[in-house]
Amino acid sequence: MLKRICSATALCLCLAQPLVAQNDIKGAADHPLISRMPGTDIVGYHTADFQEFMIATGPIRPGQELPPVERFEGKSTTLTYRAQDSSLSALAIFRNFEKAFDNAGFEPVFTCKSDAECGDRFVRQLYWYGDPQRHGQNPYLGAPNRHGDRHSYYYWSGTGEAEDGTYIISLLVAQHTAMNFPASIVLDISQTEELNDERISINLEGLTDDIEKDGHVVLDGLFFDFDKATLTAASAPALDVIARYLNAHPDKSFYVVGHTDSKGTLSYNRDLSEARARAVTTSLTAQYGIAGERLTPYGVGPVAPVTSNTSEAGRAKNRRVELVVQD
Repeated sequence: MLKRICSATALCLCLAQPLVAQNDIKGAADHPLISRMPGTDIVGYHTADFQEFMIATGPIRPGQELPPVERFEGKSTTLTYRAQDSSLSALAIFRNFEKAFDNAGFEPVFTCKSDAECGDRFVRQLYWYGDPQRHGQNPYLGAPNRHGDRHSYYYWSGTGEAEDGTYIISLLVAQHTAMNFPASIVLDISQTEELNDERISINLEGLTDDIEKDGHVVLDGLFFDFDKATLTAASAPALDVIARYLNAHPDKSFYVVGHTDSKGTLSYNRDLSEARARAVTTSLTAQYGIAGERLTPYGVGPVAPVTSNTSEAGRAKNRRVELVVQD
């Protein structure tokens, strides 16, 4: 009879086989929330203190760029494991993880098996296209991406509460069905949180100088709820400075231009960027008494990036609102 030994904050995978020596890549470590599957090594490792991440909530449909997803922000860890030999099947690995999640009270959001249930190109679109920062260079995703019809894979996404907060988890387990290859495991563990960082701010002198020199300025210090057009309370200091500038220059009119990163469809991002520009305009007119005819909101989506969208840092810079002088 197997005995399960789990701490209050960790999910344990318990199998009828002994733990063996680990041959993990340098610098990698299991996440404290969940133990590894015995008989596997860490072959890929990525962690970030704050980044965007997502989980699938349903299968991908013909013509879709992505399956339906839910996006979050917070601390994130991606672990790629490789079974030490082919005797450990993808199904056995998946069922053990699934049981551990269930025993810990985690709620599944979506689960599926291979392209027949997950949809054609599910792995390619969700991992390589949808999240290139964490998964674009992962060689262990190559097989199910390129040869989905010859691989069995299992996907699970879900959420749960631990002592230190809310966790979002996704799991992909894949194995070649025709050749005797070891199974691969991609485990994403993310903890939702708000960015508590005030390193970026806006000041009246800098705003004035940039507008006079360049005719436009990025309005640093504006914060929105994730994937929404709702300004957060942390935006108040920046709005105060913007209003002071506008009141000091009553003869000038401006475009308030919203920008997004490249994730998602063009039409969605255009709508989101315009809604955010409109939210800034509304705040300035309703709360600070700025004349509405002086401000014209406009959204351009992802078409005018200031840097590459291939990294989270780049995408963060591209998500912005600018004040542009109307000549």
